[in-house]
Amino acid sequence: MLLSPALAVYGIIFLLPALLLMVISFQVNAPELYLWERVYSPENYRRFYTDPYFLKVIGKTLAYCVVVVLATLVVGYLLAWSIYKARSFAKTTLITLVLTPLFSGALLQSLGWYLLLARYGPINAGLRALGWLDKPFNFLGTDAAVMIALVHAFLPFMVLSILNSLRTIPANLPDAAASLGAGSWSAFIRVTVPLTKGGMIAGSGLVFGMTLGSFATPGIVGQGKIQLLAQIIYQQAIQVFDWPFAAVISLNLLAMLGMISALLALLTRRTGGEVR
Repeated sequence: MLLSPALAVYGIIFLLPALLLMVISFQVNAPELYLWERVYSPENYRRFYTDPYFLKVIGKTLAYCVVVVLATLVVGYLLAWSIYKARSFAKTTLITLVLTPLFSGALLQSLGWYLLLARYGPINAGLRALGWLDKPFNFLGTDAAVMIALVHAFLPFMVLSILNSLRTIPANLPDAAASLGAGSWSAFIRVTVPLTKGGMIAGSGLVFGMTLGSFATPGIVGQGKIQLLAQIIYQQAIQVFDWPFAAVISLNLLAMLGMISALLALLTRRTGGEVR
């Protein structure tokens, strides 16, 4: 009874829309018909799973997620370690700098990268001043530009997850490893990193999920040339008005996110880790 209000809110906000998406996904796209007149068919699912274009988009989206997760994991761990080892004032300053992008939102971040990577933006101007470019290069609309913007957008979540795990490590463990003959690098690899795998897994799950559903950054920095699942959903729902097919893609995106979350949870149990 005590949980019933929270369960009711959860059901209305999360479960009910998912059920509506599932019902709509089996409808045949016929805007001229009323809801109760719609014809139901699995044709939308057959189209999604057999069309090579959509299969290619799925592969590209998953590839983006993997690359962004790996990049944020490497950069985020180094940054989290620097914050962990910094003194109090420097630590507060670094944490503030890491959290600053979260205050601006995805739209402002994307517009900032748009200005930086534009043909006559600061990056092009700097490269031309150094003599590395003869004429402006259009970085916008490239895979590298979108991935860099995504890494910048989601890096704080990885840093905070790893930093939280680092804070749970007793301060005397590295000293104990050193007393047993381990060097600083060996102690870091064999003691610190294994104890922070929970934070790495949690951060990887967050970054993967947000990259999977990212819309603003690929749309603005990608200039419409980078097609990921979120862009396809927008096109089908807003531009083509094929809501049933957009519902099919949305449900598959949720299914992929659920499978990745389950795999990360299984990995945590198999390795004996604990997400902290």
